[in-house]
Amino acid sequence: MKPGFHHKLLNSFFEDPSLFVRIAREKRSALFDAGDIRSLSFSDIYKVTDVFITHTHIDHFIGMDMILRVILRREVPLNIYGPPEIISCIEGKLKGYTWNLIHEYPTIINVFSFNGKTLSHYTFSAKNKFKKKIISKTRSDGLLLNEPALKVRAAVLDHGIPCLGYSIEEDYHINIDKDILLKKGLSTGPWLTDFKKILRNNPRPWRIFRIEGKPYKLSQLLDIVRITKGQKISYVTDIAISEKNILKTIALVRDSDTFYCEAYFLEKDRDRAIERSHLTAKTCGLIAKKAGVKKLKLMHFSPKYKECPELVIKEALEKFNS
Repeated sequence: MKPGFHHKLLNSFFEDPSLFVRIAREKRSALFDAGDIRSLSFSDIYKVTDVFITHTHIDHFIGMDMILRVILRREVPLNIYGPPEIISCIEGKLKGYTWNLIHEYPTIINVFSFNGKTLSHYTFSAKNKFKKKIISKTRSDGLLLNEPALKVRAAVLDHGIPCLGYSIEEDYHINIDKDILLKKGLSTGPWLTDFKKILRNNPRPWRIFRIEGKPYKLSQLLDIVRITKGQKISYVTDIAISEKNILKTIALVRDSDTFYCEAYFLEKDRDRAIERSHLTAKTCGLIAKKAGVKKLKLMHFSPKYKECPELVIKEALEKFNS
């Protein structure tokens, strides 16, 4: 099965946490946190349509300037999600520049803030020099994005300030049986991308679909399709050790195929972890184990362990695999 999401951390254990997710066949990508994103090419950044910010500390947010620079003049809107302060922080970044020559640019930035109960939507448009405009405020249980290809959920966690944890998943994954495809005299190609989009959006069996100019009823092609469980990825960082945080994180990341989680301190430095509102590696492993995730990916270690990152890895994985 080809995965629906291709995902990777941009930096090492001791650098800014940031997760890049390419959404297969959608010609778009998502970014979870935007600290140091210099490892991304301009081409990769240009394809980012959705940015999910956990909180606006500098190591999670400074890369937004580069994103804004790259997508300026792009016709596809940029959607930014984050905790309540995300609105004022994006507005502040935009106010830091002079915009007297951009009224003809198509750039639109949608910003969504989630406080645990309400999803607020504001927009900033180049045609009015990126002045803030409110679009809506709606009740939300944490579902931020609900599209045929993916869903994104958030939970409000505590880092001394509100900090969002995220999960991204597909309801199901569409696979193609190539043996049956070949028996029908068909070959793989770009048409499969369009075919899968139709299946997700409007799968009426009598609908006509053309392959290299030849018409087929959708019902004639359904036997090449294999439906499997969709992929789920979760991303949580910079949260305090508290029962409330742990329970909310377990609920958010449950059954993830891959769980990206901070392991900032060792358990022997638990008092420091509590003081700094971070997890220990042991707690990270415990959350992953209780949530039943398949794979745990560690990130965001304290610089104090630069000489011994293997101790952090060992502590987290021992708890996860116990």
